[in-house]
Amino acid sequence: MKARIFTFLTVIIGGPMALHAQEKPGGKPAVGGPRMQVSAPLSEPAAPTTGPISDPVQIVSAFFSLLQKSSVDAAYASLTRGSRIAEKPEELKLLKAKTHEAIEAFGAISGSDHVDTKIVGARLLRATYVSHGRVFPLRWRFYFYNPDGIWKLIDLRVDDKLTGIFDEPEERREPDGKP
Repeated sequence: MKARIFTFLTVIIGGPMALHAQEKPGGKPAVGGPRMQVSAPLSEPAAPTTGPISDPVQIVSAFFSLLQKSSVDAAYASLTRGSRIAEKPEELKLLKAKTHEAIEAFGAISGSDHVDTKIVGARLLRATYVSHGRVFPLRWRFYFYNPDGIWKLIDLRVDDKLTGIFDEPEERREPDGKP
């Protein structure tokens, strides 16, 4: 029994020590030693900024922060700042109306989680988030383009099809509504 506890503690305590033991002074891994690469192109911002926001994570964080305060108009103003979408008032009005409907149907948004980011080339990315509604979550897909050093929203898709997040195929339903 004591041997099992010792082995467990050795793995728990010794594991991190083994990783540090292979590092050279200055924090660089030893040549030829194992290396671990973490794929996290976007991370949550450390603190809100006061100037213009040009990082997709900060843009989306500001958007959801305003939605949590029920400020749909301000959320979309922040999200679409500098984008072509802001130049299309009818489309923007429709987005806001659909968001109000979604909040009424699925409940007030209390938070969000970053689910996935897919980068295509150096200037195009899709960030997928899930918002937490009081009744039901929603999937949000934000498409950003960086033509001149500033990320701008070029498309937004919102739905309740959560199976796509889990890599499950969409289930087909019969026309009469039966599964």
